[in-house]
Amino acid sequence: MDLKVGVAGATGALGAEILKVLDKAPWRPKVVVPSASARTAIDAVSYGESRLTVEDLATEELGELDLLILAVPPAIAQPIVSQAIADGLLIVDASASLPGVPLVVPWINPEVLADARAVAVPDGPALLLASILGPLGRAGIAGEVDATVLVPASAFGKSGIDELSKAVVALFNSGTAPRKIFDGGLAFDLAPVVGGGVTEAGWTDRELSTSSAVRILTGWEGEIRITLVLAPLFSGLSATVSLRPRRRVLADLALRVLADGGARIGGNDARAVPRPRKVEGRPFAHVGRVRASPAGDHLSLWITMDNLHTAAVAAVGAAGAMVRRTG
Repeated sequence: MDLKVGVAGATGALGAEILKVLDKAPWRPKVVVPSASARTAIDAVSYGESRLTVEDLATEELGELDLLILAVPPAIAQPIVSQAIADGLLIVDASASLPGVPLVVPWINPEVLADARAVAVPDGPALLLASILGPLGRAGIAGEVDATVLVPASAFGKSGIDELSKAVVALFNSGTAPRKIFDGGLAFDLAPVVGGGVTEAGWTDRELSTSSAVRILTGWEGEIRITLVLAPLFSGLSATVSLRPRRRVLADLALRVLADGGARIGGNDARAVPRPRKVEGRPFAHVGRVRASPAGDHLSLWITMDNLHTAAVAAVGAAGAMVRRTG
């Protein structure tokens, strides 16, 4: 397609995945302009069979673009967005860093894409949980939800992956592990407090914002309580979800609803249960270990997702819908 698409943060973990998905998109843009902060050590990235020079995000001519996909932290994203909007660009924020921009996941709430010129894809935990609760809610299955989400190092970008890798090597060699990204360390450990301050009720700011994002995306009726736990995984997001529905729900019905809603269904035995490494490079939420109480008043699920790839698919899908709408 004859479009000029910018990818801000193209040298990061999410940005690299967005370039891969763009290359395979049905509306594949012919011209892609990768950009990053001037301090990046990478001067070129791959797009299909081409190597593209990475531009300095601070000096990039945004007015020459048709669409901008952001995969950068809020501090970097916010200063350039006002100019992008003034220049009339379509904007997809793939790292959920823009306040006031509607959240969208194309397979959950596509109606948002009908008239928006700027949208944001939620962060990994919200994307994973909304991909499950969205179909259930549309089918009239609602109630109280408790979820524990295992968050990998890749949720903090390439720097998170690099630090975990260096920490593993350092600890194996009785050295000192770096702790710039993960203050308390992460290698061979879990960190059960993730995201900002802790409220009087004991929830972190990020846990509350994740619950809010899931509710916005799905319109879920019922309490959503989320515990985020940093896990020593390079990539791959997983969660155990406990649902107490307001009416009787059997496991078979829940599985049919989830499959119709786009989730990928695995089994309950050790070989068939989806795991982070097994779903690497495959989009959408993968469900396994679905257990229901005999009375149908309690449903437990195990879900996992390639967080980077699925976020990239959501961002590129949203961008494609906006491009088709605007002609």
